[in-house]
Amino acid sequence: MMARWTDYYLDENFSGFWARHASEDGVRILIILGVGFDPRCLMTLQSMSALGLGDRLGYLALKLVTRPSLGDSGMVTTELTKGNLAELLRIDGCRQEALFDVEAQDTEGHNVVGRKTLSAMAGGSEILKKYTDVVVDISGMPRGMFFPLIAYLLRHVDRGVFRNLHVAVVEDPLLDARISGREYVQADYLHTFRYQGENRLVWLPVVGASEAARLERIYSKIKGSCVEICPILPFPARSLRRVDDILIRHAEILFEGFLVSLDNLLLCDERTPFDVYRKILEVEEYYHERLGAVPGIGRVTTVVSPLSSKTLSLGMLLAAIERSLPVCHVEPGTYQVEVDNEGRLLGSTNCGPTEIWLAGEPYGP
Repeated sequence: MMARWTDYYLDENFSGFWARHASEDGVRILIILGVGFDPRCLMTLQSMSALGLGDRLGYLALKLVTRPSLGDSGMVTTELTKGNLAELLRIDGCRQEALFDVEAQDTEGHNVVGRKTLSAMAGGSEILKKYTDVVVDISGMPRGMFFPLIAYLLRHVDRGVFRNLHVAVVEDPLLDARISGREYVQADYLHTFRYQGENRLVWLPVVGASEAARLERIYSKIKGSCVEICPILPFPARSLRRVDDILIRHAEILFEGFLVSLDNLLLCDERTPFDVYRKILEVEEYYHERLGAVPGIGRVTTVVSPLSSKTLSLGMLLAAIERSLPVCHVEPGTYQVEVDNEGRLLGSTNCGPTEIWLAGEPYGP
């Protein structure tokens, strides 16, 4: 079976790529970004606005309306979000097409960000037709937001609503270490990636640092039907010790709690989403053929869980889109962040956006 992204386009020189691409006649660029407390949410737009595109560059902002945690942490994330929103409105060299509020949770604390995101996009669907290129900046978006959003936009680019679909992401391990989730709710399937069948399940979680609580919640939801677990770990990674640290931290739950075999561990390059994408397709085909013929097992479905970096999560999303895989996830209800004495959430100043071209001209008709 031919994979959609057997060949792909990825460029770490984001500004250089867009300086070349935007110089072509007729190119008009829309950036879709999520605005919350994370300072990375503005970096792609700031980089693009410096290219001097004027009215050829627009943005559609999805402001995350979250339930603040109690105490100082809630005040910190609220102030950081206000600061990012104020900074967004000060960015020159672009036009604001829309600014939509998107609720992350309902009154009972259930995650509704995917459904609310698509409702907001339906209200701005005419905006997409004005542009040749749409860039989804996932740097400040939760998985529950950008998974259904990118799937929605892929359908639109395939229908010719606009010409090219891109993803931008700013990865920063130093900043990630300052952010931790809190108040996890029960595991559930992401909007538009739900599973309602009765097949046996093969579970592929991408495991990041300190994810034991979320692994347990997801396993509790699927364990009645789960027949195999294949954890995905980042290697090579920006830190050579990252995979060792993750294994040491999660050894008890993976090997004693879930009885994972060492042979089932999958290693995927942390720097590109397309390595984990290919691995998931291979594993899905392997278990579909192997377990489907075992008496008493029958048909199997692969379930994926994105519990690591945005780049690896994007690769998991692409596999889920291509093979119609369910995505079981746990979003944090609130976040705990560490700030400096001036109330800033800082990471590495060397980190910039990466360009990932998902659909359009490089892939032919």
